[in-house]
Amino acid sequence: MKLVIRTLKVLGITLALILVIIGFILYPLLRGATGYSAKMLCSGVFVEGLSQQQVEQMELSSFPFNQVESNVDFQTMQVKSTIFKLVSQSARYEEGIGATLYPNGYNEIKGRIPLPVHVRDTIHWPMGSVVADTLAEGINAAGLNEYIRQHFTATSRAVVVIKDGQLIAEHYAEGIDKHTPLLGWSMTKTITAALTGILVKDGLLDIDQPAIISHWSEDDRSLITLNNLLQMSSGLKWNEDYSKTSLTDVSRMLYLESDMYRFASSVKSEVSPDSVWRYSSGTTNIISGMLRLCFDEYQDYYQFPRKRLFNKLGMQHSLIETDAVGNFVGSSYGYCSARDWARLGMLYLNNGVWQGEQILPEWWVKYSTTPAIQSDGKYGAQVWLNASQRHMPDLPADVYFFNGYRGQRVTVMPSMNMVVVCLNSSAERIDFNSYLKGMLQYVQ
Repeated sequence: MKLVIRTLKVLGITLALILVIIGFILYPLLRGATGYSAKMLCSGVFVEGLSQQQVEQMELSSFPFNQVESNVDFQTMQVKSTIFKLVSQSARYEEGIGATLYPNGYNEIKGRIPLPVHVRDTIHWPMGSVVADTLAEGINAAGLNEYIRQHFTATSRAVVVIKDGQLIAEHYAEGIDKHTPLLGWSMTKTITAALTGILVKDGLLDIDQPAIISHWSEDDRSLITLNNLLQMSSGLKWNEDYSKTSLTDVSRMLYLESDMYRFASSVKSEVSPDSVWRYSSGTTNIISGMLRLCFDEYQDYYQFPRKRLFNKLGMQHSLIETDAVGNFVGSSYGYCSARDWARLGMLYLNNGVWQGEQILPEWWVKYSTTPAIQSDGKYGAQVWLNASQRHMPDLPADVYFFNGYRGQRVTVMPSMNMVVVCLNSSAERIDFNSYLKGMLQYVQ
């Protein structure tokens, strides 16, 4: 009898340990699933104007997200997502600000006051919405629009084509139009880079100087420059894998952390700067935090993108969402209409000049499109490159692009004086090389 009791105790302790271990591993995963669901639903419904069903079908149809139950409160503009009735997270939308995930509960972010947006519906493109009816010679508009229509799939959201500064074609999915802000995911990194360039031009940042992060000053990270961060060559340890079965650095940052800058800047160095190229959303959010340090008042930081970039370019339908402490999620949460994404591409195509004003430093675009050390010619400064022509062999080597999760892409073609915006809800079966090559047959 004593042996049976002893055996049962051992089994009980073993079972308890197993449950603790499972809970230790499972709990963060469940938190991540609810954080992703709440954030994507809140932004999808209140920023992009989609229905709950549309967002769930597009973003939340696979495991474990299809096990999450979400309530969208249209009166308070909040979304609460719960999984297995055990774990929940909430996101909240504010007009002009976007959706914010609050992993540790709601807290007011003082000074997060959006600037008014200039309405330009009667002004001609590119500063406004009025598009010219006549096209330049050498453009087969009918053929181009038919080509876009034929290749517009169930996962396509928007396509905009710019040639010689003129909007020559655009096509949208049902429920989306030229005003709809659409998530660019990692194309937001290029917005962050442009904002960095503006502060470099102002003399507040220097790409060759060590990053202005106080808690890096007494260890190996003190050697990391802003250039290393912009080129994804900092040597910081980071896991960018978007796994559904494990919580990696990027998932934890985006869906569990209130202060993404603090989390990303807490990682340690693994190798020396410039010795390894490693793509990292954490790196871009470190840059976003550095931008904040350039301002004495939070309100000035928050209004900076609208004041110095969006309003300058006529980007009426654009915003960057913040984390729960007010840092711009510069890696991932930029929402812009397809036309506004095109305007950002045009800024780079025109060497940082907009309507005669030098917005970015004169050397910024050349710097941004110069391959980073160890990147094998595929990456510059928060911009992807076709320098090796490995992935797009049928397009010129001078082509570069802003690239985002699920098939978001702004392709800049300097030798063709073109910008092509493609926004999607899935990257499956998208062959940008063939797609863009086929498009060029209608444009001389």
